[in-house]
Amino acid sequence: MGVSLTLACSAGSRVGEVIPDMPETSVQVFLDAVRENRLSAMSDLWGSSSGLAADRMDEEELRKRLMVIQVYLMHDSHEIIPELDEVLRGTGNRRSVRVRLTRMGCTAVVPFTLERWRDGWLVADIDLTAIGNPRAACEPQQ
Repeated sequence: MGVSLTLACSAGSRVGEVIPDMPETSVQVFLDAVRENRLSAMSDLWGSSSGLAADRMDEEELRKRLMVIQVYLMHDSHEIIPELDEVLRGTGNRRSVRVRLTRMGCTAVVPFTLERWRDGWLVADIDLTAIGNPRAACEPQQ
């Protein structure tokens, strides 16, 4: 059974937040926060076009969900795959960013969906099924 997370959030805001103005930058900062075990930095970029998940969700529920995301996305390295076709990327207020994640010798391409909020981009959905169970063995890529 796989996991995919999508959010529906309300329009709230926290003081002092800076949301990257490029979808790829939001994914980069989010993945850096995953590797650095900074759940608060992850929550600063997790939401939808309606706003940050942290402004709507119970703090404990938010923490639990971010911990699950972190377990799935913990990685040795990552690379954002450039999209040449705008149709694949998306347009308007919704964009797709694909990331090649390597974890313990295994590589997977993980799709992220971002939504515009104010002047920046928030991580709205991550297809965690693409990376698979973090505790299961895989066939290392040659």
